[in-house]
Amino acid sequence: MNLRDITTRQEAIRSELRSIEDNPDAHEEHDVDYTDTLIDEYKTLEERRIPLAQRAQEKNLILAAYKEDTPTEPSEPEPGEVKFPTQVFRNKRDPWDDMAAVRTDTMRASEVKERALDSIEWVSRAQRVDFPDDHAENATQLAQRSKGIAAHILRTGEQGYYDAFMDYVRDPEGWHPEQYGERATTLSTASLGFALPFVLDPTIILSNSGSANPYRQISRVEQTTSNTWNGVTSAGVNAAFMSEASAATDASPTLSQVQITPQRAVAWVFGSYESLEDTNFGVQLPKLFADAKDRLEESAFATGAGTGVIPQGAMTAATTGNTAAATAFAVADVYTLQGRLGPRFRQSPNVAWVSNLAYINRTRQFDTAGGSSFWANLGQDTPERLLGKPIYESSSLSTGTATGSLVLLFGDFSQYIIVDRIGMSVRYNDMLSSAATANLPTGEAGWYAFWRVGAKAAVATALQALRIQ
Repeated sequence: MNLRDITTRQEAIRSELRSIEDNPDAHEEHDVDYTDTLIDEYKTLEERRIPLAQRAQEKNLILAAYKEDTPTEPSEPEPGEVKFPTQVFRNKRDPWDDMAAVRTDTMRASEVKERALDSIEWVSRAQRVDFPDDHAENATQLAQRSKGIAAHILRTGEQGYYDAFMDYVRDPEGWHPEQYGERATTLSTASLGFALPFVLDPTIILSNSGSANPYRQISRVEQTTSNTWNGVTSAGVNAAFMSEASAATDASPTLSQVQITPQRAVAWVFGSYESLEDTNFGVQLPKLFADAKDRLEESAFATGAGTGVIPQGAMTAATTGNTAAATAFAVADVYTLQGRLGPRFRQSPNVAWVSNLAYINRTRQFDTAGGSSFWANLGQDTPERLLGKPIYESSSLSTGTATGSLVLLFGDFSQYIIVDRIGMSVRYNDMLSSAATANLPTGEAGWYAFWRVGAKAAVATALQALRIQ
């Protein structure tokens, strides 16, 4: 029996098991005996399939590595055949060979990074999932930057791991990790959840251009695989003119440490057994959680308190100044806010304006002569530049006109630092209960996603905010 015949028979067994599971009239004794027979047959087939699949993988690697330069049309894979791209890689090895050395951190950093780059290229060319070029570029930059991130990409990038994860979200109760072999099953985080494959992980693939979160587009974004991120900031070195043979003055800069600890953020979604069974809800989970993550973080990066587990928002960290008049917003306030930002920060390539759309439109209406004083592109949906600097919409900032409302932010966002702890994980809870009914089951199940992120301003004066007085 060849690989194709084995996988075809395995699929038939899965279909038969589903039919038995869905048939309430099946005779219990016969059902159990027949189910045991099917399971035993499936296990026997799986023992025969694994070495055949590995052999097919090795053959495909050799063919891909030594394929002639003349392009040919790719053929459709046989059922059960491992899908691999037909391009020549930077090296001829399987990037996922010797994963034990990666997991035990005994492989050289340079090799881990090189293998991670190969795996990104492999995934990108294989086209097994929507993986745009900007996502691949972002993942490549992260892999080159950190051995820990490169190792995470390797651990969650193999096709076996991706397949195991997708089967898990499609049918979490029927998921059996032993079916996927050692590589896939040892990469999950066991009781802590199942780490998303890096091609679906918003902590890795979320590129600046694709995010609806303006703060990730303009701020300094760092990644870590440890508990905290440590940085250093300085007010700069002072220089002075000196007379001949005079002793130099001490111009040593004052260094300040910036420490940011990513805190746990979670998303939870649940539904009745009927609704979960009747939809492909599980397959949509990665995108749904990515969207929830983006919206939660936009709010935190705008106005987060910066205490406890809440990141410090840019508006919260900013140095504030009042409008010229009470409960009013005028042209002069925009110029005054711009002037409050020191030259060192005002001339940064990362300087930008941020406001709610309500105040963007209020500012836009100041000039009725065609945009010569404010907007560089008056006719677009949201103006792109204000006084020559980019302006971004943040829906979590205030729309109010009452005293104390913080309505406009201008600053050097390279001094606002967002730190991601690489990796998002999900876990399925198959039995929910209600405290209102003595913790009796409710016939509901849910998905729990968690990740870690932190944010903080390195220099408060690098961000200036306008407050309605």
